[in-house]
Amino acid sequence: MRCSELSKSQVRAGLACLRDIIAEREWPPLIWSRTDGYKFCSDPAELEVYEIAVIREKLTEIRRFLTGVVAPHAALQPKGRWIKHLNTQLNSVESTLDVIAHFTDA
Repeated sequence: MRCSELSKSQVRAGLACLRDIIAEREWPPLIWSRTDGYKFCSDPAELEVYEIAVIREKLTEIRRFLTGVVAPHAALQPKGRWIKHLNTQLNSVESTLDVIAHFTDA
């Protein structure tokens, strides 16, 4: 952001676009770490570590969304068709991500 003078949202959009181009061209994935920043990576072990870290981050986001938004909405509208559907689907996603996030713990 500092070097390009772009906003945070512009940088995020640019990185998303770059990831799409990388996938289209079948280049090695672009990953990020605190120590190395962004880099192309083709090492399976390093990719697995990165993927699990991202899955755990998404799992945390979904859990916070469920407890902070969906559960209070369900309490306000317990018979609502939408909220029941949303809760069921997100609980399924949460369960799947939890299995993936703890795959290496086994």
